[in-house]
Amino acid sequence: MASSGQAGGSGLGYLGSVIIPYTELPENAGGWPRPLLDVAVADLDEAVFPCLVDTGSLNSLLPRWIADAAGLGLQGAEVRRLSVAGTVTQAWFWPVVLTAVDRAWEALVGFCDPWPYSWGLLGQPSFFRYFTVTFRAADLEFEIVPVPD
Repeated sequence: MASSGQAGGSGLGYLGSVIIPYTELPENAGGWPRPLLDVAVADLDEAVFPCLVDTGSLNSLLPRWIADAAGLGLQGAEVRRLSVAGTVTQAWFWPVVLTAVDRAWEALVGFCDPWPYSWGLLGQPSFFRYFTVTFRAADLEFEIVPVPD
């Protein structure tokens, strides 16, 4: 059963699996499609942000303005300087509830400034430990199955 991959949607298929087509990065119209998943942060269910499902990323990263919009103060957050896709940024790491494909989970997310991209990253410890992901690059799609609680 296919799904749009929208956060809060009703796209769960057989055994809770969701198949999502690859899409172009928002600023790269006409570029190669990638595995992007729409994610809601905290209570911002009506505002989803596309995130690249990235097996090579050790961190899940989003722009700092999302934390501000969600009312996350980030006081006392661990702050790290990171290099992401050629950009040096500062990340404030904070535990937050993320929601995608009808599943919510708490993740440690780095909220970055500057963040010149129109997409975020979903990485190893804060995404892949909650979902089994199968990439089907030949079919330009990926499948997500929530890991049982």
